Amino acid sequence: MNNLNKVNLKGDLVLMKTYISQPKGSMSCGAYSIAYYLWESNKAQSINDRTFIDNIYIKIQIGTNNMGINETCSNPEKMSKELRDNWHTHSYMSILSSSPLMPLAKGFNIHCVNIDAVDKVKSGANKYAIILCGMENSARALHYILIKYENNTLKMLNSSAIYGNGIDNVVWENFIMKGNGKLTLERNSAYQYTGAGILIK
Repeated sequence: MNNLNKVNLKGDLVLMKTYISQPKGSMSCGAYSIAYYLWESNKAQSINDRTFIDNIYIKIQIGTNNMGINETCSNPEKMSKELRDNWHTHSYMSILSSSPLMPLAKGFNIHCVNIDAVDKVKSGANKYAIILCGMENSARALHYILIKYENNTLKMLNSSAIYGNGIDNVVWENFIMKGNGKLTLERNSAYQYTGAGILIK
């Protein structure tokens, strides 16, 4: 695994774990988010193995549907099932009743609870969540991001994070969430939290 140097607040040099990012144009962010969780929690040892991710991705795609969603997108219910059935990880889908994704959840018959995934992580009730984000101009252009709350700070592992040098450097990044759900980082971000996520125990 690559390492990325970072200086902490004490001035010490710290080596950070870095992960591979999803290929440009790929719809596999759901599989990458699952893999990051498995690697972070030491449940899977095949770190930075794209074949490992591809095998997850095959199992979680939405497939043929009449909702107008690309069939290669990840299905959050299948993602939760993958974690439960194959990784013995309790997980469940949450969505706020005000979420713009509620019609999609109903259309796909997805069972979910009316809970804010980000609030649950911030409260410490769940260590991790995979949140569903839309783009500022389209809530239906969905992107999955693994988050946690540590040292009073929200952090994310974003599979689309490739920096200027083109090297895969997906690392935990601090972010804040504004009132409208926009995720704000130290770098540009067009993502907005949709009020939906997969809570992981």
